[in-house]
Amino acid sequence: MSNQPEVTPLTEQTVLEYVRNIPEAMAILGEDAPLSAKAILEGNVNLLFRVSNGKRSLLVKQALPHAWRYPQLKVPLERARIEYELLQLEAKYAPDYVVKVYYYDEPRAIHVIEDLNQHVVMREGLIARKRYPLASKHIGYFAAHTLFHTSDLYLPSGEKKAMAERFTNAVMRKVQEDLVFTQPYIPHPNNRWTAPENTPVVEAMYADDEFRSEMFFLKERYMTHAQALIHNDLHTGSIMVNETETKTIDPEFAFFGPIGHDLGSYLANLALNYAGQEHWSPDEASRKEYRTWLLQSMREAWETFEQEWRTLWETKGLHDEWPSARYRERYMRQLLQDTAGFGAAEIMRRAVGLAHVADIDRIPDTKTRAAAERIALNIARAWLMRRHTLSSIDELLEWTAAADDRGWE
Repeated sequence: MSNQPEVTPLTEQTVLEYVRNIPEAMAILGEDAPLSAKAILEGNVNLLFRVSNGKRSLLVKQALPHAWRYPQLKVPLERARIEYELLQLEAKYAPDYVVKVYYYDEPRAIHVIEDLNQHVVMREGLIARKRYPLASKHIGYFAAHTLFHTSDLYLPSGEKKAMAERFTNAVMRKVQEDLVFTQPYIPHPNNRWTAPENTPVVEAMYADDEFRSEMFFLKERYMTHAQALIHNDLHTGSIMVNETETKTIDPEFAFFGPIGHDLGSYLANLALNYAGQEHWSPDEASRKEYRTWLLQSMREAWETFEQEWRTLWETKGLHDEWPSARYRERYMRQLLQDTAGFGAAEIMRRAVGLAHVADIDRIPDTKTRAAAERIALNIARAWLMRRHTLSSIDELLEWTAAADDRGWE
């Protein structure tokens, strides 16, 4: 970390000069057009600017040796290279669902990328109670194709191991090990929750060593189970959507890890919005209706993933390496159980850990916000503690729908 090269942060002024010297950027913006730049402050880690000629635009993303919103969080510049290489792989296997990269500047850790200004951040759309009829099917397809093609079911062993060396991403993994799998389950200064009335709930969770032990089994699996090249941050803040298109962004945490993590993170963020509907829905009838749609979206994500995965395994898998029909069925069941477990970890870190989500944190009324937080915690507990018997997506949805705002009992 201390040997990282110096990087001069771009500003709204200097990014214009930078872009004017990138032919790939000017081919989009036009050589003679007047340009303007505006910083986008939605993310936590990287600098992001929109550069526009008034009609067309693109984004300039720069990695710094720390998270810009959390300067105390030191992160390596190598993550920009990892992000670029994974975006190329994702574009190979799921081209319709990945942001385009026009130019990559490795020395300055800068990407010039497609401006998805015809899309919205999925999290913001869900908070506004919008419905995206294709998004979950698209994410299921994206996850199946990107993960299968980087797994041992498809890649020869030597090729996969060589690829894994380029995606070690040790520092970013350690960030997740701490923030997702360790700190939320013990008293830690990074932890926070939304209202004082939930302090007894969190303290009861801290005292629940059975719960903590289950999470630590997942932590060990996260650290050692190098199944495929995972996005590792596939939440609704890293997905851009409209009614017909879905684009994934920001895979800078990528490494070879457990397959269930990516889809689990996506389902978890739908569940967090489900909990947040305590406020975002104006009445009980509309709340029930929108929550039903969220549950159906979870189902579509898993069912699309499973169907695509089984088809890929049948048509492109290394059959001589895995000649067992029973193994396939046990493998798919384990993927579902892992999806539930890693989804629980994502919910917990968003409810109690350092990085929260607007679905809950933006609720203005403290009492309602605290109730939504407790619903999220109870969804996470059900997913984690019951996952060993999970055999269908229907069960996971039933556990979600049954969660209430009672304390940790």
